[in-house]
Amino acid sequence: MPKLLKKSITILLVIVCVLGLIVVFFANTFVEQKLKTALKDLPETVQFTYSGLAVNVFQGELFVENPELEVSELDNTEMNLKISLNKFKLEEVSYWRYIFYGAIHLDRVLFQDADIFYVKSNSTKESDSTNMDSSSKSKNKSIQLFNKTIKIDQVEFNHAKFTMYKAASDSVFLKSENLNIMFQDILVDEASSKKNIPFEYSNYHISSDSLKFNVGVYETLSLQTLEFTKSHWVVRDFALKTKYSKQELTRRLKKERDHFNIEMDSIYIENPRFGFLDKRFYFKSDTITIQKPDAIIYRNKLVADDYTIKPMYSKMLRDLNFDLTIPVLQLNSGSIVYEEKVKANVQAGSIAFKDFNATIKHVSNTYTSPTKTELDITTRFFGQAPLHANWAFDVNNNNDDFTFKTQIGVLPASRLNRFTEHNLNIKLEGQFDKIYARIDGNVDRSTVNFNVKYEDMKVNILNKKKKRNRFLSSIANLFIRNDSDKNKDGFIEKKGAVTRDKTKSVFNFFWLNIKEGLKLVFIGDGII
Repeated sequence: MPKLLKKSITILLVIVCVLGLIVVFFANTFVEQKLKTALKDLPETVQFTYSGLAVNVFQGELFVENPELEVSELDNTEMNLKISLNKFKLEEVSYWRYIFYGAIHLDRVLFQDADIFYVKSNSTKESDSTNMDSSSKSKNKSIQLFNKTIKIDQVEFNHAKFTMYKAASDSVFLKSENLNIMFQDILVDEASSKKNIPFEYSNYHISSDSLKFNVGVYETLSLQTLEFTKSHWVVRDFALKTKYSKQELTRRLKKERDHFNIEMDSIYIENPRFGFLDKRFYFKSDTITIQKPDAIIYRNKLVADDYTIKPMYSKMLRDLNFDLTIPVLQLNSGSIVYEEKVKANVQAGSIAFKDFNATIKHVSNTYTSPTKTELDITTRFFGQAPLHANWAFDVNNNNDDFTFKTQIGVLPASRLNRFTEHNLNIKLEGQFDKIYARIDGNVDRSTVNFNVKYEDMKVNILNKKKKRNRFLSSIANLFIRNDSDKNKDGFIEKKGAVTRDKTKSVFNFFWLNIKEGLKLVFIGDGII
């Protein structure tokens, strides 16, 4: 090779290298400055700070030291969301697309060991039209400031700590020490930012353990593990419990309230869908299955009554402030114990249901009439007598009409004494062969058809000291021994009417109907 050509090529390579170094330096500097400018041009509700930022254009990398993100509500200077990290690194960043097209495309964003703080908004009141107009203008202004397009193939939070606070009291509402979040194919643009959920995605995976909620003054809710994906949600070891013992809760209460100890082995939600339609939130699922629900509920009736109106379940569904659509809710292998204390120095009466299974159809406020919410229940009453019940109501019926039918198999009468002795001053002996009850009612009143077949039944009416009242017991047993009311199948049929106390629960309403049937069959009307 001629010396002149060799020398020229060498000089050219040196020039290219020098130019390359200059281009790299200025390209990195140019992109860094452009990113810094973009970060300053965020909506007024977003604050992003950092101690250092560096890019490598040709390797598609971005490093940020000590990043901290704070987000507040519109027209509110208080922080609502804060995410803190020591550092994070982005790889496979398409800087050229950002430079030439104004679009940010990231291959992967990884937040490792993040501390996330969120303050739950305390405002539940609707704004008047003036405030709404002001808020709308502020929102539109915020959206106009954000006119970029961001595409992220995958965003991950690994081993994050998440704490949610209540705004009013600054107390912890929810806490997780190990939260993992992954979203795929995220898109944020001007159109998506106007929606209630301001980004689009193709899939997600959220998991956590030892999740704890402070759901109110008296109860806590905990989950051992949680896993959410687009196809299913799974919760394991669910527990809702009162913070205090029964005695301590009674001491703190001004009005009667249940003491809860509710546990569930698992909750499986198939094909969950949620979002906003016409600015109204909706939630749908094909099926929800709850395995081994175990509930112990205690109420001390010696505490002052709570005279607030208790709505029927049909009204509660009808008045939800979001759209709920669950075609089937399944409860498997459950257990329910209800205890009620009505007299001081006397043990609480209790009712128990073992091997509790229920299929509930149309748990919803979106179906139209005549579709009804229907419950089909099988269980063992007091762990022994087979019980089958059907309960149906139409959410769209403003009178809250319902039908409740149940049949109970062979049951020693003494099993009922756990409740009747303490709550009705009645002690029973003998055996029920079969009990049928049908309750037709509405929000105000009901009628009950009560059919019972029994053997060797004896009633002991008790006085205040829980001793047998011989006179009243003798009258009651004379009434029982009168077989004139029995039909050819050996059943006694009675019909009664009950007026609902709207300050009491729905189950209290059911119990009043069963109590009325028992009274009419065994001791007549007016003896107690």
